[in-house]
Amino acid sequence: MNIDFFSSQTLSILSQVFPLFLITLTALISEYAGRLALFIEGLLNLSAFLCYTFTVLLHNPFAGIILSMVLCTLLVFILERISNYLKANIFITALAFNIFFLALTSFLSSKIFNTRGVLYSNVFSFSPQTIEIIEICISLILCAALILLLKTTSIGLKLKITGSNPEVLHSRGISVSFYKSLSWIIVALASSFCGSFLSFKLSSFVPMCSGGRGWLCLAAVFLGCKKTNKTFIAVLIFSVIQFLSTNIQNIAVFKNLPSGLLLSFPYIISLCLLFFFPGEKNSSC
Repeated sequence: MNIDFFSSQTLSILSQVFPLFLITLTALISEYAGRLALFIEGLLNLSAFLCYTFTVLLHNPFAGIILSMVLCTLLVFILERISNYLKANIFITALAFNIFFLALTSFLSSKIFNTRGVLYSNVFSFSPQTIEIIEICISLILCAALILLLKTTSIGLKLKITGSNPEVLHSRGISVSFYKSLSWIIVALASSFCGSFLSFKLSSFVPMCSGGRGWLCLAAVFLGCKKTNKTFIAVLIFSVIQFLSTNIQNIAVFKNLPSGLLLSFPYIISLCLLFFFPGEKNSSC
């Protein structure tokens, strides 16, 4: 009984660690490319909704996740190209994307399902443990692939210098715009994949189901000094804290604490860590 309990808790933590690390790696790539993907939070929610919608309409979870990933990535690509053509401020644009994705999710939910609340269906029901195992395995493979891409390929090298040394690419006739766009496409693919699995794990769509994961992965990029190994440690810390914040009320000492305070622990601690360990200013990074 105790072994089963600890196994399920470990599985739950791992299902938070590796998807969050996957998103963090893509956010790190976007930072390398000079355009930090500040829209991740909104995209996680939109992809979760689209995955639920297509799965319910088509009675096929595989089609749901594929269509969600394709549409989210296509939307990010189109908006990125428009922004690039208009020479818009990329920081403000990314924030605007985040707001737009959240608003689009709410709008589509009201139009398709006549509600902006929680969505559930008999068609959309899955075993949480099975979904967690699948998500962990795929996320682990994708994380390894991204690390290899960054460290061993010419594409990874070009992505890493796109933001810091674009003149090197220009001098060799390589399109800087292409690699900036590619960085956001990679973010969109990973975020929509993880967002889809958020709805699978809940067997429903819950508005704002991302729970701030998009912001946590951005914090992990800077707390980890923009290095893959240190960002993993930051993600691990955030994931454990997030797990504890959602389960701490089971401990008698904390039962009287407001749930809102407990759920805010990951963000309070991440803010404190950023204050006390300012990544890029720390000479040890």
